[in-house]
Amino acid sequence: MKKLLTSLAVCVLLAAGQALAADLDAPYTPTRAEWLRVYLAENIKIVADSWPMRVRVMVTVVNKTQQVFITLKPADGEKKPSREEEAACIASVTGIVKRALEGYEWAKDLKVSVSFV
Repeated sequence: MKKLLTSLAVCVLLAAGQALAADLDAPYTPTRAEWLRVYLAENIKIVADSWPMRVRVMVTVVNKTQQVFITLKPADGEKKPSREEEAACIASVTGIVKRALEGYEWAKDLKVSVSFV
């Protein structure tokens, strides 16, 4: 009986904690790095959706070194692209990112590195 009451108490406490943790209306202001990561990833994905090859995009913003790293990778099931296809993807993404960064005074001097793995 004691184990049953303990288990019941744990379940109730866990449920209450999860309800509080899921407050999606809580105010939150992202940092510039967080915002930029999401903004760039979405812009790249919009353009990449028109490519014949599906790619996965990972954006990393490093505040300490003032750099933006973009990593492209073939999506699951896609064949490895040729060197020319990789170069075209890298050039396209580099242009997208540089144009996006130029629109913000605080971001225009960030270094950009795009690679295809």
